[in-house]
Amino acid sequence: MPSDFMRAVVYRSYGGPEVVTSAELPIPEPGPGRILVRVHATSVNPLDFKIATGSFRPLLRARFPQVPGYDVAGEVVRCGPGVTGFASEARVHAYLAQGGGAAEYVVTTAADTARMPAGMDYVTAAGLPLAGMTALQGLRDAGGMPLQGATQRVLVLGASGGVGHLAVQIARAAGATVIAVCSGKNRALVESLGAHEVIDYGVADAYRDLAPCDIVLDCVGQPASSWLPRLGHRGCFVALTPGPAIFLRSLGNWVGGTKVRPVFMKGNAADLRVLDALVDAGRLRVVVDQSFPLEQTRAAWERSMSGRTTGKLIVEVASSP
Repeated sequence: MPSDFMRAVVYRSYGGPEVVTSAELPIPEPGPGRILVRVHATSVNPLDFKIATGSFRPLLRARFPQVPGYDVAGEVVRCGPGVTGFASEARVHAYLAQGGGAAEYVVTTAADTARMPAGMDYVTAAGLPLAGMTALQGLRDAGGMPLQGATQRVLVLGASGGVGHLAVQIARAAGATVIAVCSGKNRALVESLGAHEVIDYGVADAYRDLAPCDIVLDCVGQPASSWLPRLGHRGCFVALTPGPAIFLRSLGNWVGGTKVRPVFMKGNAADLRVLDALVDAGRLRVVVDQSFPLEQTRAAWERSMSGRTTGKLIVEVASSP
């Protein structure tokens, strides 16, 4: 390690992409149960700019100076006390509950870190944690879809986005019948990911012939009321970007009302390994919309905020040897 400082991207106040800037910060030290990782890649998620703008206060507050990036892929430098099973230079990826991935080095929690499969590249590894576990937990835990032998009809809203394109593949690998909703220009991509049916939301009466679904997985923030009539008798609407209206509707679940289920992803290494196994088996791939160097993280945010991304946005970090 050449010095005690590293290159990083930070923001020091709430705002839009204009608050994102470069900085030199001290390289962090791994405490008990933690791992120091030399970063090869991170990704940009809507969570990054939503926290930066203050949209999630007081649930999720920035810690200034805040280093964004909730996914990381890289190599183990050293482990803190109590960490076993991670040798120096091991290739790993992780979800970062407090952010920090947009830097040359980051400290991860061992419980949220998994070793990468031998054939996995860093770009794929950086694109999986937050989006992949959100899709997995939405389908399996909130939606009740088994990961093998699934018989549900699963409708994915936002099927070409960062979470949605992974959800399509996870549901298909589980055996579910997958109906994907996206724009017409992304039809071929979503079909290639395994969707049995693709609905172009821009077409008049797009949902006229849609049969009842067991799970509606909302990756884009649709109102639940629009989709409840599309559910089967025991169906559920799973909201991956829940707002106040979703929480109010979800209260009905406890009094025999409608099945609306908000999701808050919980990072853990076990779920990362589930995703890794699907990638290793050729049943899951990360589609990359665009990659950026660390110095262009602001441009990556602007691309994310446009709402026109297909798959994941990756930031590649040129770490020092």
